[in-house]
This record gives sequence, C-alpha cells and structure tokens, in this order.
Amino acid sequence: MTKEYIFTQMIPERDEPALYINPRSEQIAAFAEEAVTVEDQPKVRLLADSDEIKDALYSFLTASKIAELIHREQLSLRTLTGPVQNTIFTTESETVVPVMDTHSISSSDPELVSSVYGEFDSRFEAAEQYHLRTPALSVVKQTLREEIGDDIAADLDEVLAHAEEISNSSEYLSIVEIMLILAARNEVLLYDISKWGEDTGIASKATFSRAKSALEDAGLIETEKVPLDIGRPRLRLIATDELATADLKTLSTEIRSPL
Repeated sequence: MTKEYIFTQMIPERDEPALYINPRSEQIAAFAEEAVTVEDQPKVRLLADSDEIKDALYSFLTASKIAELIHREQLSLRTLTGPVQNTIFTTESETVVPVMDTHSISSSDPELVSSVYGEFDSRFEAAEQYHLRTPALSVVKQTLREEIGDDIAADLDEVLAHAEEISNSSEYLSIVEIMLILAARNEVLLYDISKWGEDTGIASKATFSRAKSALEDAGLIETEKVPLDIGRPRLRLIATDELATADLKTLSTEIRSPL
C-alpha cells in the first residue's frame, strides 16, 4: 500500500469533510484521479506547498481534474506558508499519517484528532487560495461539443480516456497540440478552435497559432484557405494521412510534440 493509496482509499469511504495537509505532487495527482470519480463526496480542503501544487498541475490531466473538483465545490486549494513535518489527512473524527511507503498511523482519539483538526483548520483558513488557470474538464467537454461539434468532442473523450500524459514537454503532446490535431481530423477552422480555446481558458489564440505552425512544419497537419464574403480568408485545418489514420487511443504517446 503506497502513501498515495493510503489517502485515495479514504475518499469514497468517508462521509464528512476533510483536510488534506502537505501532500507531495504525486499524492495530489493520485487524489485528483480518485476524487473526480466520486460525484457526491464531501468537500476536501487541500493545503500544500506551492511548488508541489505546480508540479502536479504540470499535467493537463491532473490540472483539469482538480479544476473539475473545484468547479463542483468538492475541493478548495490553498498554499502552505510554513513548514509541516508530515503529510496528514484528517477529518473531525479520524487523523491518518503515513510513516513509511506501505504503512500509516491512524487515530480516532477525540482529544488528539480535535487538536490536529483544529490546528490545520485555522492554518487553512489563514492561507491564500491557489488560483488555477486550467478549466474544469466538464466545461472543456461541454463547450467543445456545443461550439465546435459532437464528433470532435467524442474524439477528445477517446484521447483523454487512454492518454498516459498530456503536458508541455518534448515527450508528450500538449492539450493545445491535441486540440489542433483533433480539429484537423475534423477539418475545423483554425479561428474556431483557437477562439474556443481562448474563451474556455485553455490557451491564447497566439499559442494556438504557434502550435499550428509547428504541427504544420512537422508535416502533421495542412491548411487550406476558406474565403469569406468580407475580410481575410480563414484557414481550415486538415490532417495528413499519418494523422488521419492515427489511433486515438495511443495518439498522445505515438506522436511526439514538435514544439
């Protein structure tokens, strides 16, 4: 039983709000992965070092799930301002602390639990909220379906269900690159997908434009001009043969980021 599992196993089992104190980035990611599957769970107030939060949010998969929990009002995220020796998961009736990779100590002693919960309840209330820029996963999916179309929304569901990772790195595709690839497979206008992305909070139009150029230079997508009655033509994104036949289940790992 790893430290990550020690805490994630408690999520569906508890029926009261909890404080999650000083988790590492991998524990935050494991928590988000599990918690997002439980729609009616009591609220968790998570207090962590800002660097650990940033490391966890580097992955779009984790960041969008944390944003989803905040959107559902099942999670409140704030930053630690002082040192805490251990990682702690506590409710008003039980406190759990990991001591080794496969072990933990828990207590339901009223005096001890009240002391621990009271201290970190006060520290949480005094801490600053961590402002997340990533949109909630449900918002991404709903607005994509409404503004761009059902087919591309279904494609995104398939990618997200099987993606090992989505992040701004040389090993994996970013969410912007994935959206442009899916847009090209569905022959969506660059203007439409980049406007949607900016309005949703995924990235700016300029970021979409730079990523489009990189994907085009890498020979993954092509563009064609679509004339308008008034104004400059817009660009339709078109997938190359390699991209058009790529398996969506392995898309995020088979195609390396050209950025």
